[in-house]
Amino acid sequence: MNGARSKRFAAALLAAALLMASPPAGAADNGAAESLNERIARAKPGDTIVLAPGFYEGPVVIDRPLVLRSSGEGQAVLRNESRQPALTVASEDVTVAGLAIEDEARKEAPSVLVTGRGAWLHDLHVRTGSDGIAIRDADGVRVSGCVVEWAPAGVRTADKGNGIDLFNAHGAELRGNVIRDVHDGIYIENSDDVTVTGNRIENSRYGIHTMYANRTVIQGNYGQRNVTGAMVMAARNTEISGNTFTKQSENVHSQGLLLYDAHDTRVTGNLAEGNRVGFYVELSTNNVFAQNRILNNYMGLQLIEAENNLLTENLFAGNVAHALAKDSTANNLDGNHWDTFRGLDTDGDGRSEMGYAINPFFQGLTAKRPAFQIFFQSPGMVFLEGLYQADKGTWAMDGSPLMKRPETLRAGEGAADARQTGLAGLILTSGAVLILIWARRRDA
Repeated sequence: MNGARSKRFAAALLAAALLMASPPAGAADNGAAESLNERIARAKPGDTIVLAPGFYEGPVVIDRPLVLRSSGEGQAVLRNESRQPALTVASEDVTVAGLAIEDEARKEAPSVLVTGRGAWLHDLHVRTGSDGIAIRDADGVRVSGCVVEWAPAGVRTADKGNGIDLFNAHGAELRGNVIRDVHDGIYIENSDDVTVTGNRIENSRYGIHTMYANRTVIQGNYGQRNVTGAMVMAARNTEISGNTFTKQSENVHSQGLLLYDAHDTRVTGNLAEGNRVGFYVELSTNNVFAQNRILNNYMGLQLIEAENNLLTENLFAGNVAHALAKDSTANNLDGNHWDTFRGLDTDGDGRSEMGYAINPFFQGLTAKRPAFQIFFQSPGMVFLEGLYQADKGTWAMDGSPLMKRPETLRAGEGAADARQTGLAGLILTSGAVLILIWARRRDA
């Protein structure tokens, strides 16, 4: 009996010691048992609140201009189990830095909600079950160096929230963020003059998605294994430059870059590699595509009802098919390099006097008979394309293709591109032969 009492007494002492050693949730850096909301309520405009390492309970609302930061990046953890945002920035000129935010319940409210102008969020790590960071009716907001990732397991991409979501938020700057496993990585709607630079977005639906947004700058971003690297819709005067869109290929609707109802846009210096379609352009006019590298895609360029676009000094190499065009006749394709095209340069100016025509036969055939896609680039299909010459004057055509790849673009892909093109063609042809053999044996 005495031994049992001694054990219970020792256990009680140990529990008390552990309780005293662990700071309570919401503890301030001076050790007082004070909630974070209480600290904010005591702060004066312009104050800085420094959070010691530990756990703090949400929801938290910042209703005055101040700086809230962790003493060490990621060491102050804001946990939220409510249906409200873990953090709401409701005042102008607020800075929040270095916090880890754990808000993993699936709900309608975002994990971080910003409604105050001029807020700056940087170096946050947000694990979310909804939208990660939502900016609503607030101009001049900056989000930089943040990580946003989806937390709940077993959720379809269509049912997830967005990483960073803007609505009616003009002049925002989104720089150097990492976003994974969400619905749309960066979603911008009704928000003009937004700058999106140096972000990395993976395993989501659309890496960057803009709608009804003008003068957006999308520069130096990296998208990998999304359905689409960047989708620009119903937009004007967008600048898309220096981005890398790679391995958007696991969905039948995958593209590196998609322009739909986009006008007066400049697409320059981008790399689209290993996607199902490198650049997809539909119902879009007066855009310029220059000095892009479109490499090793299933389809390099697809034009659908697109007019008055200029494509020049682009490199098409290693694609299974370089380009397809449908109802897209009034475009200016001039001075691009197509690695499988063998032109004729009689005057030595580096441009072929023979044009490169985009044959619409395959696209028209598969639109009526989708199953025929299996014969893409098969010897029989290539032969039929060679015979098809109907309305050739209306085909999209590069009037003076470059004999060599543009000097401004990276050299050295040639041998690898040729090998990949040949391998892709061999795989497709072998698949077609196997299907025909199987069908013949079945009928026998």
